[in-house]
Amino acid sequence: MTAAEFEVIQPRLGRLTVDTVQIARRVLVDGKSQAEAAEENGLSRQRVSQMVQRVMAAANEFPPDWERVDEWMPPELAKQVRALAAEARTITQEKNHA
Repeated sequence: MTAAEFEVIQPRLGRLTVDTVQIARRVLVDGKSQAEAAEENGLSRQRVSQMVQRVMAAANEFPPDWERVDEWMPPELAKQVRALAAEARTITQEKNHA
């Protein structure tokens, strides 16, 4: 993510703590690894991962309890997973705009 892209999503990050936003920026924009960011801030790598996920969820307007899934699978199964994800996003967006 570029610095300009990160600035564009700033308005969506208002409910997150300043620390969460700053640490996630170091990972997403500055290219730090989650392990490096964790060590620099006295946090676990898992905590930094959660921070990054929360920023990405806010940036993509996903509910904070949603999880990103990155797995290898057969093409037909991948197609089904993408369809399920699209359906879930549509339902969530409809609920948010109702």
